[in-house]
Amino acid sequence: MKKISILTGCLMTLALASCDFLDREPLDSISKDKFFETANATALEQYCNDFYPKLINGHGAPNAYNFGLMEGDFTSDDVLTWERNTTSFGLHTAPADNNNTEWKWENIRACNDFLDNYQKSPESEATKNKYAGIILFFKTMDYFNKVKTYGDVPWFEHVMNPGDEEMYKARDSRTVVMDNMLRDIDQAIEWLPKRTHVTIISKDAALALKARMCLFEGTWRRYHKIEGDTKFLQEAYNAACELMKPEYGYSLYKGSSPSTAYYELFIQADYETNPEVILSKAYEPSLNKGNNLTRQIFVGETPIGLSKACVDNYLCANTGLPISMCNCPGHTHPTTLIAELANRDPRLLQTTPTPDASDVEHTYYLAGKPANIAKLTATGAPSCSSTGYPIIKYYDPAQYTAAHHQGTEDAPIFRLAEIMLIRAEAAAELGTITQADLDATVNALRDRVGFTFHLTTSPTVDPKLVEEYPNVSSTNATLVREIRRERRVELCAEGFRYDDIRRWACANLLTAPRLGVNLSAAGFNEKDLESVKEVAGVNKEGYMTIYSKRYIGKNPEPVFEDPKHYLFAIPTNEIGKAPNLVQNTGW
Repeated sequence: MKKISILTGCLMTLALASCDFLDREPLDSISKDKFFETANATALEQYCNDFYPKLINGHGAPNAYNFGLMEGDFTSDDVLTWERNTTSFGLHTAPADNNNTEWKWENIRACNDFLDNYQKSPESEATKNKYAGIILFFKTMDYFNKVKTYGDVPWFEHVMNPGDEEMYKARDSRTVVMDNMLRDIDQAIEWLPKRTHVTIISKDAALALKARMCLFEGTWRRYHKIEGDTKFLQEAYNAACELMKPEYGYSLYKGSSPSTAYYELFIQADYETNPEVILSKAYEPSLNKGNNLTRQIFVGETPIGLSKACVDNYLCANTGLPISMCNCPGHTHPTTLIAELANRDPRLLQTTPTPDASDVEHTYYLAGKPANIAKLTATGAPSCSSTGYPIIKYYDPAQYTAAHHQGTEDAPIFRLAEIMLIRAEAAAELGTITQADLDATVNALRDRVGFTFHLTTSPTVDPKLVEEYPNVSSTNATLVREIRRERRVELCAEGFRYDDIRRWACANLLTAPRLGVNLSAAGFNEKDLESVKEVAGVNKEGYMTIYSKRYIGKNPEPVFEDPKHYLFAIPTNEIGKAPNLVQNTGW
């Protein structure tokens, strides 16, 4: 109700753009010659508001049909869609034009236009700088998306106009681009105020973006053999530590109990008072700005599920060991699906439900029905799953309706847990990590859900993690691998995994078999079991193979060409327009 009353009140005022926290609408028209010379604070803010719907994606645009944040993991080894993902299976080709790609420059041009002209405004220096800080945030975010996608990209410092020769320049090195981005985000941090509302860009959000992009760049350089890794890892660590200081006021959300806190975090309709969320995107169906998330997760029109590889990462709660080493019934050797999911890191049963009807906290009933794992091959069957491990992260049964776009769940864009993991990973890579770092980060995350086994600076070697991450170059490689496991668990289905694998240069993970539940242990009756085997197939260990049988003769296994697929192709038409552009390797 708080969100609705704020938004409705804003819609009834003349200061529409300064209050509408759902979508920031652009000006009807801007005369560049006149706008900046007369622009007051409201006008400057309105200019900034145009970027929110373009660059803050969250659960997708209001009234859209997508899975939002978790779609970023559809290309990874964590979340598997029933139909093959084109990127995962090497089916994507170089696009002809820049539609639906990151090779678009309208946002950068608009940011540069503001930065070239905002000082003409009659507003005070502090007010002008605040909005310039928001623009620098968005320019940095847009460039970060481009660098992740293409590597080297042209850097544009000022607005370009038709006919300007620099519009057709060659790509600048990522070293130049990232140095400029670091300069800009530091300026944004200096100019922006601390958080005033969770949906508005702030100093806090700028620090979070800096931490995220610097960790990405530092590890990309380390594992792709580019100089300058240490600088960015240190910047990531410093930004994360700054944001974790008590004066910023953030803490982990504790929910109603440790056994439900993690799940409850992702089904909230308003993050304004949530102590963990730094920036969010809001949705409100009563204002024709709802999302479709809960409906899509439940209805199964596009079945999704966690992979076996993802589920296996959750540690045993009886021993604190990986399930490949704990020798607990149902863990190291399959017995039943209920036993497999029981007595694990509590975040597992707050991410995927159990078929155990006696565990009322983690079955997530809807209209008297538990998650329908027995119909995982039936597209459109309620709560079906592509893998037998349904996803209930972001799913609120109280929100479910057959009608579209009625979801009120807001989307966390930056949250403290990610910042904690950035601090831990950066420190581990730098070789400076202490037990105090681990206690303030990884172990705090475990404490939140009541997982009593703490990570130390000298963890037990897990051979499975060594196999998954063979190229860790830090002196404390075992600890780096354990922090990567923690990141995979805590940030599951939030869209990070594919970028993580690419920055760690672990293409081996993207070509591993895509597996689901062990069919003999999943609790199917004979009829259902035969149906699943007929459609999806099963390997010699009894695990559902997802794609191998259904796509036999049609690229049934995931593909990753090294180095080609670490980056994406520049649209071919763009290279035709700018002959100085050179295509990425392999494309």
